[in-house]
Parts: sequence; C-alpha cells; structure tokens
Amino acid sequence: MASVATQDFSTESGASLQRESDLSQFDSCILYYFIFGTCIGGLLILIGLMGNGITISIMGRERKKSATINCLFMLAIADSFVLLTYGYMLIPMGLRKLAFGWWSGHNYNHISFIYVIEVARIFNQVSAFITMLVTFQRYVSVCLPTRVKQLCSVRLVNMLTAISYVASTLFFLPNFFAYVLVKDKDSHRYESVSQPLALSSAFQILYGTVATGLVTYVIPISGLSLMSIRIIRAMRVQSHAIQPAGALNRTSRDLTLFSIAIVALFTICQCFMLITRVLMWIYDPYFKHARCGGELQYFDFVPYITMVINSAANFGIYMILAKGFRKKFVGLFVADNQVAPNMSPSAIGETRSRLPATNDSTV
Repeated sequence: MASVATQDFSTESGASLQRESDLSQFDSCILYYFIFGTCIGGLLILIGLMGNGITISIMGRERKKSATINCLFMLAIADSFVLLTYGYMLIPMGLRKLAFGWWSGHNYNHISFIYVIEVARIFNQVSAFITMLVTFQRYVSVCLPTRVKQLCSVRLVNMLTAISYVASTLFFLPNFFAYVLVKDKDSHRYESVSQPLALSSAFQILYGTVATGLVTYVIPISGLSLMSIRIIRAMRVQSHAIQPAGALNRTSRDLTLFSIAIVALFTICQCFMLITRVLMWIYDPYFKHARCGGELQYFDFVPYITMVINSAANFGIYMILAKGFRKKFVGLFVADNQVAPNMSPSAIGETRSRLPATNDSTV
C-alpha cells in the first residue's frame, strides 16, 4: 500500500503539473480528498482514538490478571498509533486543498506518503501480530486448556509484543531508503527520486511483492483463519456438553466471540491491500491510473480508510459482544454505590482460592 501511494505522489511532480493551465480539473479530486479523507477518515480516526483510549483505560486495570486482556490492551495501543499516523496523512490533505487550492500542502503530502506511510505500515503490522496473538490465546484456552499455564502468560505477551515492534521496524526499514526527496529549484516543491532499491526489479518482486504479501496478508490471514475455525468447532462441541453457566464461562465465551469478530474484521479490511497489489499488475504504471483524473483515482484512498476502520472498530465490537466491558464502560461515568455484597476480606480470599486457574478475567 505504501509503494502505491509513493508512486502516486512522487511521480506527480510539481514541475509537470504546474504546466496545467486549467486547475478546475482538480476540483472533483479536491472534493473527494476532503469528503473521503478529511471528513470520513477524520471522523473515524477521532472515534477510534476515543474508543481505544477508553479500552486502554478499562483493559489496563485488568491486564495483569489475564494474558488475553493484556493482548487486547496492547492491541488498543498499537491501533492508536495506526490512527495517529493515518490522521497525520489524511486529515490535513483535503482540508488544505479545499481552503487554499490544489498546490497547498504539496511538500507535506510528499513527506507523508513517502515516509510517514511507512511508519503507519509498521504499526499496522504490529497490530496484525497482536491480533494473531489474541487469537492464539483464545485458541489455547478453548482447544488446549491443559496448556494455558505454559503458553498464556502476561509476561510472554509483553515479550512477544516487544519483539513484534522490533521485527516490524526491521522488515519495513528498507522502504525508507527506496526514495529521497529533492526540492525543485523553480517551484520549491519536493519531488521524489527513485533510489537503486526502488529501481531493482529483484527487490520489487522478492521483497515488495512476495515477502510483503506473505508477511502482511497471507501468513496472518491463514493463521487467523485456521485458529478461528478450530475455535468455532471446539465451541460447538462444548455447547453440547453440560457446563455450569458461571461468570468465568460467560467471560470466556465473550472473549472468544469478540476475538473471532476482530479476526473477521481484520480479514476484510486487509484484503484491500491485496487488491491494490493485484491492480498494480493490471494497471501498469499504476500511478497514472490512480492519480487525479485516472481510472482508479477514487479507489486510491480506499485501502487507507479500511486500515483506519480496522484500527477504530474494536471498541464497538467490545461494546456489542462483551457484557462485562459494557458494565465497566458505564462504571467510568456512573458511580455505583453498591459495588459488591458485604463480605469480609477472609471470605473473599476463601472464595478466590476455590476458583480454578484460567486465562480469562472479567471483561
């Protein structure tokens, strides 16, 4: 996705477009950027940041009690970083062009769609890794309950999350050296110049297409789909068994349900990245068809918006599928005078001591 945006904005240089005498042809593009990027994208980003902030507040209080909840806490942080970086790119673009004209923010856009987009891809990949980790936690809890203590721990989640940040940064690091910005002497506008990496066909095929496709889509989607199918099968088998409908079982079911919902949303949103890469092969060169006036000009922003939706929608999933999360959300704003029945500390301790070990907590 970043390579698409880089080609789109880098090849549309200031010197070439400045020769266009009639700028009215860009009015539809300006309106598209404003409505789709600034308004719709900005609203989704604002809602997503608020929702992730509330999620961080609620999950942060419980994250040491459950590996799954700790994963969801880490996921909300990574998604917030994704939203911030996309907000930096999308929100000002349409607003500035609508207010000050087509050329306003030209250099800002070049920096955003060459370098900032790579930062967004790093955080998005971290979000993908953590989504896989959330699903793995539920897979172990539902399908391999005897191995919960070995494979599901808060400390292990923290370690794997840190590794995902480092691995994602190293994987996308070469993209920062594919292009450099050069300022035009006459227009004082940035133009991007392709470096040897960007000109290398081997690099574009092996890294830009094969490796990136595997890491960002094929491996995550395959792993998530396989684990989700096995989780659903195990839940169907367990539904026929006679089990007590206690709080722990209800919480475990809620955690599993919204974990599967997160996987479904992730799969749908990520597929647009794969569609973009297919279109790059069909429409060659892609930037000529994706730029203003091209056949794909209205599709160019779609992958960005779907990434925003993927990082903004988890709070809504929790509110719909997790009864415990809804109660804690209400508890943030409404004081509850009767928190729990009057019990002595010793009685509470005895009650907790009789509870079985679990990877779940009240969400």
